[in-house]
Amino acid sequence: MMNSFKKFFTVFILILLFFPIFNSGHLAQEKEQVKIPKEVAKILEANFPTREARLDISLTYMKTLYFPYQNDYFTVFFLKIKNQALDYAAPFLAEDKKKGKEKRKEEEKKEIEEEEQILSCNVDFFFRIYSLGKDGQVNGIHKEIYLPYADQVESKGYNPEEENIYSFGTIFPPGHYLLSAVAASLDLTKIGLIFQEFYLPFSSDFNKNLGFTPLFFVKSLKMMPSPDSVINLYKNLFHYATLEIEPYFDHEFSLKENLDIFYFILGMTPGEDGKFKFEVNYIYKKGEEEVVKFEPKVKNVPAPIVSIPLGLLFEEIKLEAGEYILEICIKDKNSKKEGTEKISFIVK
Repeated sequence: MMNSFKKFFTVFILILLFFPIFNSGHLAQEKEQVKIPKEVAKILEANFPTREARLDISLTYMKTLYFPYQNDYFTVFFLKIKNQALDYAAPFLAEDKKKGKEKRKEEEKKEIEEEEQILSCNVDFFFRIYSLGKDGQVNGIHKEIYLPYADQVESKGYNPEEENIYSFGTIFPPGHYLLSAVAASLDLTKIGLIFQEFYLPFSSDFNKNLGFTPLFFVKSLKMMPSPDSVINLYKNLFHYATLEIEPYFDHEFSLKENLDIFYFILGMTPGEDGKFKFEVNYIYKKGEEEVVKFEPKVKNVPAPIVSIPLGLLFEEIKLEAGEYILEICIKDKNSKKEGTEKISFIVK
């Protein structure tokens, strides 16, 4: 795992320096006029003043990740939704309703049994993002996005109570925003709506201290041949540039696993050679007690990005089961600025 992440780190820096996050198809999609159905717009506008949720289709906001892209941020939103809320059903059920009590022929029964092995869902997602001022007042609608979603699962392992994480990502400039997320049945008889504010920092926010993009642990990743051509909704993973990344959402690990931490450092100053030189310190804490302190490492890299596997089991030091905090301390060797960030995790 260590070697694969070193290779990934090198390749990813090249992606950041020389390749766009999206191709031209995505840019064209961004410019398209999104027409939110009047039934959806009416509910959205009625609930907007109080930010009241509507849970015909139950949505839960989970988190927002963001990554620097030129002078903007590629921003990824995560929503948690139960299978039951998406109305997975066998395709033949709609046909049965049309036929009413009409009996099927004997030879059709086998076909029905085969179809019952697959359950499908079709849901429309609408996202309206408002730009907010410093006082929280709405400046206007920044962008609207429409994402149709279809999925199929095997009925044998289907659990209506299972929750999955759905994500989409797009580009925003620094600023304060309000996300309104809508999930609607195709006939618009069921509509779910939630609101969530988010903030993307300005460079001036790091004049005195370093900052971090939101920390997360990587469960798996793979390279794709090219960036996405359009914005898509993904299940239990997300796309960034030419990477498909599956994060850990529960932060629970066994002793045989690595904590593959991923983040950008914000506010760094490049040296005369154009590279970023910084010292990074990792500490495992249990409460306020330092349990493990790694040897400080100095990096000199072309982009202020860090992705490194931190073992839970290494040499003769073994963490016991329980709740821990990973504390990260960064010192910029060029500007002398410092920054600290923390993320919690559980050892099973």
